[in-house]
Amino acid sequence: MTRRPLAVFAAAVMVAAVAACGIPDQTDVAVDGQRPAPGLASGPQFGQRPPTRMAAQDTETFVENFLKAAAGETGHAAVNQVRDFVAPKARDRVKEQKPEVTLRVIRLLERPRITGAGAEADEVRLRVQQLGVLKPNGALEPPDTRETEYTFTVGSVEGEAGKFVLVPPPVLLLSEDGLSTLYLQQAVYFWDLEQRVLVPDLRYLPLAVPRERRRNELLDALLSGPSSAIEKIVQALPAGTKSARNVPDTNDVLKISLTADAAPAGDARQLEPLAAQLMWSLWPDFGKSLELTIEGQAPRTFRGVELLAANPAHELAQTPERFCVYQGQVRRLTSSTRADEPVPLLTPAVNRNVVSAALRRDGDVTSAALVVRHGQARRIVIGSGPAQGGTFQTLAGAFGTVGRPVWLKGPGNVGLVPADGRLLQFQVGSPALTEVNLPGLPDRVTAVGAAPDGHRIVLVVAGRLYVAALSRGEAAEVQSVRELPTSLNRLTSADWTTENSVVAAGLNPERRPVLYDITVDGAIEIRPTRDLGTADVTHLAAYPASPLGSTGGYRMYVANGIAYDQLGPGEEIRADEIAGATTGASPTASPRSSGATAPFFLS
Repeated sequence: MTRRPLAVFAAAVMVAAVAACGIPDQTDVAVDGQRPAPGLASGPQFGQRPPTRMAAQDTETFVENFLKAAAGETGHAAVNQVRDFVAPKARDRVKEQKPEVTLRVIRLLERPRITGAGAEADEVRLRVQQLGVLKPNGALEPPDTRETEYTFTVGSVEGEAGKFVLVPPPVLLLSEDGLSTLYLQQAVYFWDLEQRVLVPDLRYLPLAVPRERRRNELLDALLSGPSSAIEKIVQALPAGTKSARNVPDTNDVLKISLTADAAPAGDARQLEPLAAQLMWSLWPDFGKSLELTIEGQAPRTFRGVELLAANPAHELAQTPERFCVYQGQVRRLTSSTRADEPVPLLTPAVNRNVVSAALRRDGDVTSAALVVRHGQARRIVIGSGPAQGGTFQTLAGAFGTVGRPVWLKGPGNVGLVPADGRLLQFQVGSPALTEVNLPGLPDRVTAVGAAPDGHRIVLVVAGRLYVAALSRGEAAEVQSVRELPTSLNRLTSADWTTENSVVAAGLNPERRPVLYDITVDGAIEIRPTRDLGTADVTHLAAYPASPLGSTGGYRMYVANGIAYDQLGPGEEIRADEIAGATTGASPTASPRSSGATAPFFLS
């Protein structure tokens, strides 16, 4: 089993999503007026370098290339690549930052504004959205400025061919286009605080790095420690740990040598978790082996398949089980796996008056969370047990508005649900709902989605998109929150499509409803060329792609009262796809609807 780069998954998600984008009838289908982003890099084309100064003839293309110039090598080399675009007399204005060279990643909000600025010179104005600061270790940290515009001059230099930047901007800039096409998205992994599961940390590896150096670059990224996005919920490698020698680019055994600080002599228990962390982070073939050498200790060899379990995402199914709510009951979708089996756990006495639901299977135990109608209010019912039959309880509290519930992977049978603007936590065996503290955010939570590792959630709060990191003790506790700088507005829902990307529903810059696939840091968006008409997405559920496979990232959603399934045989969920449904529309549904609502996946 070979672990594939994140970019491959995201590209597959993009193709599937665009091909199966459901569009309600009797709406105006519009092409997104903004030029679509190139999307996530389609594969590891190592050795690919940014365009040179002489590659462009017109000013706009020159500017686009200039905003990619810093891509590739890090540090001094990146500075020199930018200086190559700058007029010789102005190159000293491009400073090499200390103690490290960082890049400001920006999203262009419109095409560059180019106006004449004298003989053979143009003034360039860029309207931008700040996406983050790209560090030498490949981590994209939150923006350190709110700058929304950059201005510089482009023109000719006497005695020199081609165009130059005559007056450069004061910082090193990298466009979203440059980040998406000239870097490989790759996760490195860190153990959570309980050393129970590995948590991924997104990094950007320059494609200019030769393939034979790839694993050394990833090892350096791992040794540099976790990014700020997850640093409060994971463990860094032991202080002082360094690489003892280069990682050879072999196809049979992954050989890694670390200094003595990596693991104390005689503590064999620490070697297997370390081996799993290295195996997942350095992107090997899990059908092969890893040879780990700690200075002063004998080498140990681990089979790749023995290290898979450290990352719960490896269990994600290629084809997930799919359900919907039909006439107040949870029903299977017949094109799903296990289509002939009954809905797990739910008895007829429990499976009624359902508005939305979440199901989770952990070994032989299934857990269910139901949002049910109780008069004019909504209440939450949870239960757990063997596949057929379990113990249920109605939790304290009644609410006016309740979003889709989700289960968190990991211990304690814990789940989350947005209710009346607050994020609430429930746990099997407890009758209480407890509020989850979200530092700095208002009580306007409308949607939540859980990452495969159980330590991160995506949130929609007051129409904005956030990712939060969770610690997991007896209860889940938010340790940090980061707003994602998406170009979407008035977001309604979001969920995870890979370990490090989400799908979000909202309005594009033309104020049309769309689904965007977005990296976990918000830096790269896949913007489809079709929108969803005029109807907002009122419900969205996704199933993440396995890091070991090439398909996944499925999503189902509801717009204009009609349920859509990107995985199903058609775009709309038809009545004949709902187990036990009668043909024709539900009497309470919209005229075109099959009656399916609130579709979801078993997690």
